Amino acid sequence: TAALLAVLSGCASTADSKENSLTIERILTAPLTGIAGRDRVRAELAKNWGIDPSMAKYTNRIPRALADRHVISLLWLEPPPANFVFLGVAPEPCFSVQRALALTQAKPHGGSRKMSAATYDAFKHGMLVSFTSTPDGKCVSAIHIEEYE
Repeated sequence: TAALLAVLSGCASTADSKENSLTIERILTAPLTGIAGRDRVRAELAKNWGIDPSMAKYTNRIPRALADRHVISLLWLEPPPANFVFLGVAPEPCFSVQRALALTQAKPHGGSRKMSAATYDAFKHGMLVSFTSTPDGKCVSAIHIEEYE
């Protein structure tokens, strides 16, 4: 039974997966502890994708499963001066918007632009963690992390 479970868990996702401890929860919450929290997430993302975190802009569309089995479908690391992290989150398995709201205490984005999906912003310790929902409003589809003043 243990061998069967090991085989099945390895086949659970077609995404390229590396051993890591990064989860969507940590991606959403660690940056809200401050710049050091953002830098830890950024460094772990860089490690998981096998890149030098100090390099120039980096984008990758090869899906990669995290420790919690959620899948990052797009990674975009932008170095200073822009210095942001953008992640596309695959819809399956769904990371609930309600769970993300509870974790971050984010509020609906106050922009005047009408969008098909809801966007939420959390500001804390000089950091912005913003996330967008799928069009049905149920799952997180993207996460954006940057400093704010």
